Amino acid sequence: MPIENLYYLRHVPATAFLRYIEFMSTGTGSAKYRCAQCEQPEGSCQCEKYCCLCQSVIDVRLCTDGLLYCEPCRAACEYKTAD
Repeated sequence: MPIENLYYLRHVPATAFLRYIEFMSTGTGSAKYRCAQCEQPEGSCQCEKYCCLCQSVIDVRLCTDGLLYCEPCRAACEYKTAD
C-alpha cells in the first residue's frame, strides 16, 4: 500500500504521518509509558492524577495501558509501571 493511502483523507502530510508513527513506536526499548489522555510521559503529564479504578490520589503511577493506578490496584491487577 503506498504511503499516500495510509493517512486519513489525505489531509495529513506524509512526513508528519511518518514522524507520528516513529514517535508513538514502542519498538525501540527506550520508550516510556505515555498517558492515554495527553500522550505525555509520566514526568511531563499535567493531567489530574487519581486512580482510574478506586479514585485514590495516594501513590498513583502511570502503567502500561496509559492509565493511572494506585499501588493496591496495581498489585491486584498486576500492572507494571515505568521505572
